[in-house]
Amino acid sequence: MADSPAVFISTLGCDKNTVDSEQMAGGLLQAGYRVTDEPDAASLIIVNTCCFIEAAKKESIDKIFEYLPFKTRGNCECFVVAGCMAQRYAKELRKEIPEIDFFIGVNQIDDLPEVISHQSEEKAFISAHFSASAAPRYLKDKTVTAYLKISEGCDNHCTYCAIPTIRGRHHSRTPEAILAEAKILYSSGVRELILVAQNLTQYGSDLPGNENLASLLTQLSEKIPFKWIRLLYLYPEGITEELLTAIKHHENICRYFDMPIQHTENEILKRMGRHIDKAQIYDKVKLIRKMLPDAVLRTTVIAGFPGESEAQFEEMLADLQTLRFERLGAFAYSREEGTPAYTMADQIDKTVKETRLRRIYEQQQGITAAANEAMIGKTVEVLIDENQTNGVSIGRTRGEAPEVDCDVLIEQSDLPVGQFFKVKIIDSIEYDLIGELGENEFTE
Repeated sequence: MADSPAVFISTLGCDKNTVDSEQMAGGLLQAGYRVTDEPDAASLIIVNTCCFIEAAKKESIDKIFEYLPFKTRGNCECFVVAGCMAQRYAKELRKEIPEIDFFIGVNQIDDLPEVISHQSEEKAFISAHFSASAAPRYLKDKTVTAYLKISEGCDNHCTYCAIPTIRGRHHSRTPEAILAEAKILYSSGVRELILVAQNLTQYGSDLPGNENLASLLTQLSEKIPFKWIRLLYLYPEGITEELLTAIKHHENICRYFDMPIQHTENEILKRMGRHIDKAQIYDKVKLIRKMLPDAVLRTTVIAGFPGESEAQFEEMLADLQTLRFERLGAFAYSREEGTPAYTMADQIDKTVKETRLRRIYEQQQGITAAANEAMIGKTVEVLIDENQTNGVSIGRTRGEAPEVDCDVLIEQSDLPVGQFFKVKIIDSIEYDLIGELGENEFTE
């Protein structure tokens, strides 16, 4: 195995890119490669890029230039740029960075092994073709949390977003394909399955019959005994009583709702091209709280969208105080070329956007702190993610998604990563919870 050619993959951007990288690695493993974490040992280097906002573009370019030198001072014989930036900017990148050997678009992952082995004269492999099947995936040993992509693309056409241009129209995978992949993940040791898509609640709308997210969740929950099933990116307008009922009736589906609202003011929502208004946002939050009182809600908002007045920002801030999402992410509006919002009048000054962003987070800190304080005294199920050298184990409850939400810190260093434990919450600090081990480990 040591004599096999090695591939190093750098993954940027969202969880959907993580799935794409695992599929690229899986296909290359079947082609005789091995995966390495050392770029200087790799004969093939892949940078799987993101270009959702300007900061993501810059990070992707920085990573390309970080790893390109391995072509001259390392073992790298082939350098590939994949993902969203390749899909959108292959022509420009090829001109500016001729050292890149191939560009692989978001729908050409299955073609990668053949492209590499044949060293095609064609350099860019970009198309709008969508394949509902999934290439074999490479997961690191003892992977307990894994993402599963149930659809690709988006039909929402929000005025600030280039995703439909990059990833194309919405396409749902069939329940059969999803269940088959989920079974493979479970058999490999995955116990927390995280469903991802640009918009989970649109799932099934393009399939025959009555397929939707509620029916898919029911099948996943009842046919495969995952400990946790988590949902990321639920557009609020698609959250229905049927969906909430399916979640309520299946204990292993986390009562965790990541529902990006982006704003609360009707005029701004309309300019954003969103398909919901303020009253409907309030109604959706009220419905979730009523049907699932223990639910944890996360949202995303944009500060400084073109034309956002100070009064409209203050109204959104007041709404967020009232709605009290336990978790929140916020971004300063980023102009993305090719989107309607790019050419809108009344662009907001950078300093104003950053000030508004800071105020959102300052307010949210108090809301999250209050939610965490309400956890004190409760005994909860915690999945261990990490052991630190300072004698602390780090985990999450059902109410936290990996990497974006708070942690549970436990003063015990030998808790096995990937196991579930009963933990009593005894304190909270800033965004994190402090816990102590209960008497019994949770079993599968």
